[in-house]
Amino acid sequence: MSKYLLFFSLLPTIAFAAGELNIAETDIVERTINFVIFAAIIYYLTADKARNFFKQRKLDIASDLEKVQIKLKESKKLKDEAERKVEEAKKIAEDIIATTKKEVYIIAQKAEEQTKHDVELLVKQYNENMEFQKRKAQKVVVNEILIDLYDSDVLELNEKSYTDIISRKVA
Repeated sequence: MSKYLLFFSLLPTIAFAAGELNIAETDIVERTINFVIFAAIIYYLTADKARNFFKQRKLDIASDLEKVQIKLKESKKLKDEAERKVEEAKKIAEDIIATTKKEVYIIAQKAEEQTKHDVELLVKQYNENMEFQKRKAQKVVVNEILIDLYDSDVLELNEKSYTDIISRKVA
């Protein structure tokens, strides 16, 4: 594309070169002087404003850059603080986990000890209850035998005989 542009921009030069051109017939000198005067007037009228504009633009850009750098520093500080807090949180979490594991172990030990104690207590109560029930059953049996013997007319026994019978039945 740029080759075509260069060719078409040089085309008028080639066309003028092909024909005879007399510089005396042109007003190139006057046009050049007019252009220089025009450029000087434009420079005189706009130079200070352009300089001030570009200085102000330069100051605005510097100010914006400084603000961005301040925000960047603040962001870095916040990031560092957040990373520090994350590290602290990790340490706290590790401590909590370690403490929890210890507490779980202690609670498990206490529960095991309590369970053993409860089982021993239940076994003791069971044995005592069994002993009590045996004595109760013996009393009931002895009572029934005595009632049967007293009520019956078939057998008339003395006290010694009753005692012997009861002691054999209980044993």
